[in-house]
Amino acid sequence: MFLAWNEIKRNKLKFSLIICILVLISYLLFLLSGLAKGLISMNTENINQWDADAIVMKKDANQTVAQSLFNKDQVNNQFHKKATLKQTGVIISNQHHEENALLFGVENNSFLVPKVIKGEHPHRHNEVLADETLKNKGFKIGDNVSLSQSDEKLKIVGFTESAKYNASPVLFCDNATIKKVNPQLTEEKTNAVVIKDKAWKDIVLHHQLEAVSINQFIEHLPGYKPQNLTLNFMITFLFIISATVIGVFLYVMTLQKKSLFGVLKAQGFTNGYLSKVVVSQTLILSLIGTLIGLILTIITSMFLPDAVPIKFDPVTLIIFGIALILISLLGSVFSILSIRKIDPLKAIG
Repeated sequence: MFLAWNEIKRNKLKFSLIICILVLISYLLFLLSGLAKGLISMNTENINQWDADAIVMKKDANQTVAQSLFNKDQVNNQFHKKATLKQTGVIISNQHHEENALLFGVENNSFLVPKVIKGEHPHRHNEVLADETLKNKGFKIGDNVSLSQSDEKLKIVGFTESAKYNASPVLFCDNATIKKVNPQLTEEKTNAVVIKDKAWKDIVLHHQLEAVSINQFIEHLPGYKPQNLTLNFMITFLFIISATVIGVFLYVMTLQKKSLFGVLKAQGFTNGYLSKVVVSQTLILSLIGTLIGLILTIITSMFLPDAVPIKFDPVTLIIFGIALILISLLGSVFSILSIRKIDPLKAIG
C-alpha cells in the first residue's frame, strides 16, 4: 500500500486522469440508478402505500384496473381486510394549469388513501384529496377544478403525500363523486377490490373473478416491465464497460512501467508483492473516484427540476458503489497477469 500510494503522489496527472474516468463512470451509474428508482416509483408509489397482499379483478380485464368492472358483492367477506377501488382517467384544470390525472373512488377511511400532509379529508361530495405533485404544478387547496369529460367541478380540500399511480397523480374522492364523473361506477359496481390477507390464495372467488398478488399486478402495469428492463440493461452494460475501460487503462500503465517492474524483480520483489501494489493502487483510485462520483450525484440531485423523476435509495447506492470498486479490482487482473510474464533481464534491456 505504501509503494502504491507513493507512486500515485509522484504521478498526480496520470493517476488523476484515471480518477476522472472513474468519477464519470460512477457519476453516470449513480444517476441512472436514481432515475430508474424514480421512474419505478412513479408507477408504484400509491400501490406500495396500500401495503396490500392481493387485488381482485375481472378475469378478462388482463390484470388492468381500468378494464375491470364487476359487482362488488361478488367478493365475499371472508377476507381479513378489503377495500373497493374505482378508477377513471380525468383531465383537470384550474384557471392557469391543466393536468392528466386519475380519479380514485374509495370508501370512507379506506387504507387506499395515503397520509394527508396538508388540509383535510373530504367531508362532502365533489371534494377531493390531491397528490402533492399537483401542488407543485400550481394547484392549491380551495381550487375548484374542471373536468374535460364532465360538467362536474371538484374542490381540492387537501393534499396527500406523493401517491402516483402508473406515472399519473391521483385524486381521491368518495364513491358518490366518482359516480357523477363516470356513471358506470354505480354503488354496486367497482373496478377492483384490494385485499389485505396473507391467506388470500385459500379463498374461493366467483368464477368471473381472479386474484393476483400485488407484485404480479405491478409487473403488468402498462409500460412498467419494458421500462424497468431497459434501465436495468443500461446499468448492466455500464458495469461491463466500466470493467473494460478500467482494465485497459491499468494494462497500458503496466506496460509503460515494464522496465520499472523488471528492476524491482531483479532486486528481489516477488510477483505476489508487485501484484499487491497494482491491486492497492486500483483500490485507492476506485475508492476516490466512486466517492467523488457519489458526492457529485447528490449535489446534482439538489438542482434537478421536480419534473425529473429521480429518487435515491441509500442501500442501492452502497451496493452499486461496492460493485464498481470490485469491478475495478477485477479489471486489474490483466495487469497482474502481465506482471507475471515480465522477464527482468529483457525488461532492463
